[in-house]
Amino acid sequence: MDRRQLFEKHKWLMSKTQSILKYYSCPESCNASCCKHHIIDFYRKEYEKILKNLDKESANILTSNAVKSELEGCYKAINAVVQCPFLINSKCRIYDNRPEACRKFPFVIFPDLEAGFGLTLLLCPMSVNIIYDYAQWYKSVNSSTYSRLNVLYEQYKNMDKNNDINIQMKEYNLDSFIEFLDRK
Repeated sequence: MDRRQLFEKHKWLMSKTQSILKYYSCPESCNASCCKHHIIDFYRKEYEKILKNLDKESANILTSNAVKSELEGCYKAINAVVQCPFLINSKCRIYDNRPEACRKFPFVIFPDLEAGFGLTLLLCPMSVNIIYDYAQWYKSVNSSTYSRLNVLYEQYKNMDKNNDINIQMKEYNLDSFIEFLDRK
């Protein structure tokens, strides 16, 4: 894939994650563990745009906590393994200006040599609900995948923090899954 195709594919995947996420929200039981146990990576243009749109205090927090990202293609990162510096009382201080990594969570768009990008769903309290619906969609498509997803849902439905388990979502399923959510 050339650079333009990669950009278009990434933009397409990002739009699909947003289409799915509009049906979900973090449950009250969520303790914002996504903001406490992850590294948040920024692309250069995104970092600069966010920096321009922040108040002076938030901009100082960002610049003093950002380090060079180790993720290929990313510019800066914040290590939120202890806690994101923008998290105050489990609420994001820069929510309207948050980076792409936060806007698409619990989805992760990752580089894939063959497809350009792939899509993974990380387990957290909100994504368990996505897994439930994804399993219900699979019920009529593939019974063995439905069973596997349903077992996963049953195992994690009462979770209250993030888990390192993830589920790869097939891009050719995304439009059908979104249509399923529209009808639900």
